[in-house]
Amino acid sequence: MRPARRGVRPFSVGWLLPALVSVCAGAMPVRAQELFPQGIAAGDVTATSAVVWSRTERPGLLRVEYGTDPALAGARVAGPFTTGPETGYTLKVDLTGLEPGRRYTYRFTTGDGRSSAGTFVTPPTPDRDQPVTLVWGADTAEEFMPFRIFQAMRARGADLFLFLGDTVYTDLGTFRATSLDQYRQKYRVNRADPLLREYLATVASWVIWDDHEVENNFDSEHVRLETGLRAFLEFWPIRTPLEDAKRLYRSFRWGRTVEFFILDTRQYRTPAFRLDGPEKTMLGRAQKRWLLDGLARSAAKVKVVVSTVPLRHHGADSWEGYTFERDEILRFIAERRIANVVFLVGDTHYAALLRHPEGPYEAIASPLAASLARTPRVAGQPGTLWSTTGSLNYGWMRITPEGIVVEWRDDRDLLLYQRTLPVE
Repeated sequence: MRPARRGVRPFSVGWLLPALVSVCAGAMPVRAQELFPQGIAAGDVTATSAVVWSRTERPGLLRVEYGTDPALAGARVAGPFTTGPETGYTLKVDLTGLEPGRRYTYRFTTGDGRSSAGTFVTPPTPDRDQPVTLVWGADTAEEFMPFRIFQAMRARGADLFLFLGDTVYTDLGTFRATSLDQYRQKYRVNRADPLLREYLATVASWVIWDDHEVENNFDSEHVRLETGLRAFLEFWPIRTPLEDAKRLYRSFRWGRTVEFFILDTRQYRTPAFRLDGPEKTMLGRAQKRWLLDGLARSAAKVKVVVSTVPLRHHGADSWEGYTFERDEILRFIAERRIANVVFLVGDTHYAALLRHPEGPYEAIASPLAASLARTPRVAGQPGTLWSTTGSLNYGWMRITPEGIVVEWRDDRDLLLYQRTLPVE
């Protein structure tokens, strides 16, 4: 790999290392869709950095143009970088040295042409009280294409998109993935959807997996965990630590208003059939300590925990199968009097809002484009404020220092429910 220009960090850890290949000279110009068939995306955007992503169909030599001018006048240029078979011809570039609270435009270029332009907003500095709008959801199954709901989500113009897992169904659909090439193909199938591609180009995404990126209800002992994780990291703009290229749990701030804690509820979990108790874990010891310490020291007004799986009233694959650890976390929040905690959840294939006796709210939005549950399992249960099924749905939230407005909408963008949550 050629050295990156100042302010850019290419991904080069372990099996994330792109192949050192070059593009064939003299190729005729072709359309952006042919050059970058799965589009572009930006993710893990902080106040000063962003990961941008794309994929080519063949070995390529790419650069990234980016800047605050929508027409990219005077744009900075990062690269060149190569794409190759080692990463399924995907490329992730970490753009650093960005300005807080600014909208950026970016695109990929090759000797043959360039991609369409994408955009994202960087969060403000940690000392700013600034509102944030976000959308969240989960579950996109290929048989539900076209993914019409992303058109509705795009119209909302949110600052962030939190994709809470089951971004592909590798174990269902037209074929069941068992090899790395097949796992990669599952992502290419979903990215064939133009509405998904267009949406990912317009927003900063924070993506986490759930079970169907490997196989239904998988845990830390699954034989294809490493294969599924590799494909997942190849196809999403996720920043992993240099010292741990497989770590998915992470946090980020939006000024003083909110801090987000994104949990990995899969790769460290004890098999669900094991007896519950102190040794059974969903998060693993290190991630649980990271979460508790982060919640305790956070100076943000609101704390959002992305869990992917629900807290109560579900089966053994949810937190209901890990009640000792779940109760330890909720008890910690209550005893430390950590206010304004909201859990965001997907997975259930219905929508709901709950308030738990320990204080936190739980907001569930699912599915974006997959089968629907017959009934909401939380309906009529203690703490349930609202629930519904029968509609594909996404969640929308606006967080300010004064309060949280939360909405659920269907794939036609019709309002299903709205509520204002107080901020203490």
